[in-house]
Amino acid sequence: MAKVQSVEPNIADLVNSWLKSYGLDYKLEQESLNAEIDKALDEYKSKNGGKGGNRPDCKLLLQDEALNYYPILIEYKGYKEKLVKLDSDNRVDNTTSKNEPNYKNINSYAVNGAVHYANAILHYTSYTDVIAIGVTGYKKIDGEIEHSIGVYYVSKDNLGIGQEVGKYSDLSFLRKESFNNFIKKINELSLSSEELEELKNKREKEINQSLVKLNNDIYANEKGLSENDRVYLVSASIMATLGIPGEVSPLEKSDLKSSTEDGNTDGEIIVRKIEAFLKRKNLPKTKQDLIIRTLKNTLLSDNINKPVNGESQLKRIFSKIVDDLGIYYKIGLTTDFTGKLFNEMYSWLGFTQDKLNDVVLTPSYVATLLVKLARVDKDSYVWDFATGERVIIVMGAVNVMKPRVSGTLNKYILCIA
Repeated sequence: MAKVQSVEPNIADLVNSWLKSYGLDYKLEQESLNAEIDKALDEYKSKNGGKGGNRPDCKLLLQDEALNYYPILIEYKGYKEKLVKLDSDNRVDNTTSKNEPNYKNINSYAVNGAVHYANAILHYTSYTDVIAIGVTGYKKIDGEIEHSIGVYYVSKDNLGIGQEVGKYSDLSFLRKESFNNFIKKINELSLSSEELEELKNKREKEINQSLVKLNNDIYANEKGLSENDRVYLVSASIMATLGIPGEVSPLEKSDLKSSTEDGNTDGEIIVRKIEAFLKRKNLPKTKQDLIIRTLKNTLLSDNINKPVNGESQLKRIFSKIVDDLGIYYKIGLTTDFTGKLFNEMYSWLGFTQDKLNDVVLTPSYVATLLVKLARVDKDSYVWDFATGERVIIVMGAVNVMKPRVSGTLNKYILCIA
């Protein structure tokens, strides 16, 4: 049997002709959309799992009547069954059973590839709402091209998983006179509490996998760092890259120059960004000073800031943290994600002395239940008579995201972030 030939060039011609007829300023694969989006696509792992070089077949940046910008990313395929691959929950299947990126699906299906690109935008830019479009087709017996379209909304509100917007036969909803109604339809999309919980559970498994990978990577390849150092570096990196809209800009990987100039080492740059972050969080000055003083021991050490082949160890680790974890706090590091982050990082720390003394720590699920039973909120103060490792106090902080509790500094810093 002769191999079926891809009609992707025909699909590209068809869709590009639509966009041209709509009078839209679209950019093809090698063309630049804007510096922020271009950089994000280049930073993110490619559809094959390699480093960077993502190139959507077509991309646009449209604005609605509320002056909000929406990146539009379009991916073409040329086979009948290559529009979208869904999982058992009828969602875009871009993650394997091991909670790792499913590059086979991402590379093979139009919508899956477009959603992958959309997550790059969420991960590395300030845009929080992206439209991912997949288009494929095949040649019928009479030679006519039959096409199919998938349109998905990918945002921090749906945790980057994506939601199908509707069924479409062309892309006329992108026309200037139609786009506002399309955005209104998007704004009407919602997830039930059960669906959102399922998505959170899915993302929690992913973040756990990313943390294990990150910890193993740093342990195996970054010498001279203690368990505490690894925890502090993750906490510091999150605080430095979170930013506060309109007040503190997120620290970018490119901001770290691996300089040896006094006052401009990578560690000093990160410390200044964290100081600005904590100040805008309105923490008590004593708490700010305590956190900064503790982090400085790791961030300002000579070894971690010394450039080797033009790059400091600190910049290399900071980049790994941003690449592996950035998507999770860019889409909204909610209580559940923070709890997962805390639990995994807590397991990095050594408890030799505790083991010698046969100390049994409170399981996290027990601490969580006790916190729920106590019904704490942002105005609560927790008095734990058997403080020990303070896990109940800290879980209270994680649940309300309010940095007014006491506890060991490792966990306190993480709660702030």
